[in-house]
Amino acid sequence: MKKPSFLASSVIVLLVIALLGVSILHYGVAPHIPIVVAAILVSCYGLMLGHKWKELEDAMAKGIFYGLPSILILCLIGILIGVWVLNGTVQTITYYGLHTLSPDFFLMSAVVICAIVSIFCGSSWSTISTIGIALMGVAYALGISPAITAGAIVSGAIFGDKISPLSDTTNLAAATAKVNIYEHIKHMLWTTVPSFIITLAIFTGIGLFLDKGEADSQQVDTIINVLNKEFMITPITLLSPLLIIILAVKRVRPIPSLVIGLMVAVLTTFYTVPNVSLGTIMATAHFGYVAETGVEAIDQLLSLGGLSSMLFGVSLILVSLSFGGIVQQVGIAHSIIEGIQNMLKSRGNVITSTIFSCLGINLTVGEQYLSIILPGQLFESAYKKVKLHPKNLSRTLEDAGTIIHPMIPWGVTGAFIMSTLNIGMEYVPFVFISMVTPIVAMIYGYTGIGLAPLQEEEEIEAGESTSELTRNVMEG
Repeated sequence: MKKPSFLASSVIVLLVIALLGVSILHYGVAPHIPIVVAAILVSCYGLMLGHKWKELEDAMAKGIFYGLPSILILCLIGILIGVWVLNGTVQTITYYGLHTLSPDFFLMSAVVICAIVSIFCGSSWSTISTIGIALMGVAYALGISPAITAGAIVSGAIFGDKISPLSDTTNLAAATAKVNIYEHIKHMLWTTVPSFIITLAIFTGIGLFLDKGEADSQQVDTIINVLNKEFMITPITLLSPLLIIILAVKRVRPIPSLVIGLMVAVLTTFYTVPNVSLGTIMATAHFGYVAETGVEAIDQLLSLGGLSSMLFGVSLILVSLSFGGIVQQVGIAHSIIEGIQNMLKSRGNVITSTIFSCLGINLTVGEQYLSIILPGQLFESAYKKVKLHPKNLSRTLEDAGTIIHPMIPWGVTGAFIMSTLNIGMEYVPFVFISMVTPIVAMIYGYTGIGLAPLQEEEEIEAGESTSELTRNVMEG
């Protein structure tokens, strides 16, 4: 069995990126088929290198296996959203939001709210699937662009996820670089805080100058009145999302948390919806809720949810993880990263190469954990060579692997965002924190700002072993 060459691997990666870019951006097709074509291309190259088809097939199955928890979570969230609309949860939060959130500062508020929730629960997914859904409802009612709103929600959620000690990716990055978790978070503030401030400034500017569409005070009053008339607006409906957030803070696994939240939402439905039957609840959980209030803005807002609404995201995750398994089995990413290590003679080049490696893995594989683990393992010696402390490596893995991943529409989190927030790929250009953070990290790399040197006599504390944490993360 031959090892893939640096040149051939680079050409294949460029072909895959070009295929995805042209298909998605030029032709406007969904990512599924382009990824299948890319998988065929890489499989053919793997067969040429001497891999057996059974090995590639097993690699695809292994990739899907690691993504099964994400698929189950996505399905449960679809069911939960349908029940939330049926019992009035989304309507209640929208109603309260319209009374309290200013249209001019709504986007900035969305970033801050999602950041706070994500820090405490340590999960961008939990934040997006609870507070994020509610904020999207308020945005629709206020006439604010859903794409920009989704960008604000995701920016806040991944910021909180990134600096939370409860986050799986934060712990994974620290463990991969063998750094104490709290030292890792403290060192991340150098890049994360400036990026967050810049992101807030951008969304504040957009909020002040953005055309709010037709959402004048009369329209907002109409929406509030219809919500109050057609649905039961009561804080009782907030028990389910609040319980899910509390369970996330308590480190309860996502699937049990969602199941408990779903059970509470179903029980709440019997109180808020007169004469509702169990059959209606199950039908809504499957096919979603269809609003028929006669007000177009409300009907558009509330016609969502259901297991069937998540099938686009589920199928995208399946094909993406299958493709990722093939790429990892053939060894393309490993070959490219090894090939560029000889060029890493300065600190700036080391950090920049790490960022682009994380970006490349995210683009080609769409897998967040792999974009942290693989560059972390292969660049460890490069950071020691230029006398950089390992916490610079752990920070850079987050500045690129964690922070860029939500911008990849065919990635696991990208598919989750689109399915959960009922949005297309148009949210991507507005995830400003994911664009700003890698740039800040590269500037620091070449200027020396915020870099921690490696002292020869310093004894680096080893964190949890990468393999053990990786298994725990994949299981969760």
